[in-house]
Amino acid sequence: FINKPIEKSINNYYINDAKKMIEQSPDLKVIGVTGSYGKTTTKFILNRILSEKYNTVCTPQSFNTPMGVVRTIREKLQPQTEIFVCEMGAKNVGDIKEICDIVHPKHSIITSIGEQHLETFGSVENIIKTKFELADEVKNNGGKVYLNVYNQYIAEKQGEYDSITYSIDGKADIVAKNVKCDKNGLSFTVEYKDKKIKLTTELLGSHNVLNIMAAVGIAIDMGVSEND
Repeated sequence: FINKPIEKSINNYYINDAKKMIEQSPDLKVIGVTGSYGKTTTKFILNRILSEKYNTVCTPQSFNTPMGVVRTIREKLQPQTEIFVCEMGAKNVGDIKEICDIVHPKHSIITSIGEQHLETFGSVENIIKTKFELADEVKNNGGKVYLNVYNQYIAEKQGEYDSITYSIDGKADIVAKNVKCDKNGLSFTVEYKDKKIKLTTELLGSHNVLNIMAAVGIAIDMGVSEND
């Protein structure tokens, strides 16, 4: 009780310092990644692909809280950083917005919505509302939202945003075809716009096809070559 005001004051100092660093980097592109599951893997895949063309930074491990994001900005962001891939976690309504108010993402990925942390959110509706706090921020910033419409909850919200959709089956902007799995991993073809890119990975599971598709879609839109 005694320490709480002091801790809040210290945290606010660090948050304001991180905000200044973001404001002093007008050319920095921030990509927010959130979801009930898949966000950490998608973040790392996206950062790896984008690093072929750009100077990138991403939140390490599962640093997806406001103070984790602040620490990443203060310790890792450099004047030459071009893209910041920011994972955003949440356990309560408003958590994602709090992070958005620090980094102001231009683009975003919503990987999934499920019943994780239902004990703190109270309802699936609150989980949906919180994850789409990221989409609302990007919409206000005039950016693109990449949505996994293979997830029913996300598919029901896609019409509210200027979105790029991805899915393993069904109609979407980014699709995966000829998905094959064996002991060596996955192989499939990502089709987006006029491109058909054959990919292989040692990762297993259809969820990783979705994680890779999201990263490939943003990378193509940001000018990363097919070979990269």
